[in-house]
Amino acid sequence: MNPKISVIVPIYNTEKYLSNCLDSILNQTYKNLEIILIDDGSTDNSGKIADNYAKKDQRIKVIHQKNAGQSSARNSGIKKATGEYLSFIDSDDEIKPNFMEKLLTPYTENPETSLVVCGILRKFLKTGQTETLYLSPSRQQNTKNFKTFILSLLAKDGRLYSSVNKLYRAKIAKNLTFDTSLQFAEDTKFVLDYLKKTPGKIDFTLEPLYTYNFGSESSTINQSSLNWQNWQKSYQNLKAWVGENPSFTEKFWLRTILLRWRISYYRSKNRAKKSN
Repeated sequence: MNPKISVIVPIYNTEKYLSNCLDSILNQTYKNLEIILIDDGSTDNSGKIADNYAKKDQRIKVIHQKNAGQSSARNSGIKKATGEYLSFIDSDDEIKPNFMEKLLTPYTENPETSLVVCGILRKFLKTGQTETLYLSPSRQQNTKNFKTFILSLLAKDGRLYSSVNKLYRAKIAKNLTFDTSLQFAEDTKFVLDYLKKTPGKIDFTLEPLYTYNFGSESSTINQSSLNWQNWQKSYQNLKAWVGENPSFTEKFWLRTILLRWRISYYRSKNRAKKSN
């Protein structure tokens, strides 16, 4: 069994980091990859770097488009993808050599697996220091209600919030799109929409196989996170995902998530003040 994995990399003005990102993908122990690079109207040399890599490796496909945002770039990649599985990698981040191999294994071992998630290594570019994120125990579904399980995950840790650090079934992901009207938490909405289509088993690989480079121009504090209305809109999207007449337990987790998001909002504001 050697299924193809489509790797989607949205690119916008990340020439400083792009080569390291692409090298980390090309150096994967798992080789059957389709690497789709979407140059979202970059004004630096990112587009040229992508084209040069495509000349060196036939697995790479490059799409050049007018700047329309990261969600639009990812949607372009989803349309182009032909693999059985799909993964998103940000162009200023990197992955460990066994990222694809490790995340594919649970699918081959259990046909009920619907999503595989790994831990994250956050690297501070200014200092070189690192910290591991989301390495809490592999949480087993201990309730018959899948929505309750997902809400509890959103409340307890942050592994579901991002679209990266995951491997998806393409037959499901290709029927979805990132909401281009959102400038904040569009990743979370995509993941939740995906999970709503496949209430199966989530497998947690606890190793930090995805490296999030914090301090690059595109990873600095998101100004959208400083507007509480954006958090409120995300919360309304979450409530809509749960549906009408939530159970008592679902209401509990919704309130817990809102509290967590309020704390994250104030932390974002404090980090913004310190960076000014």
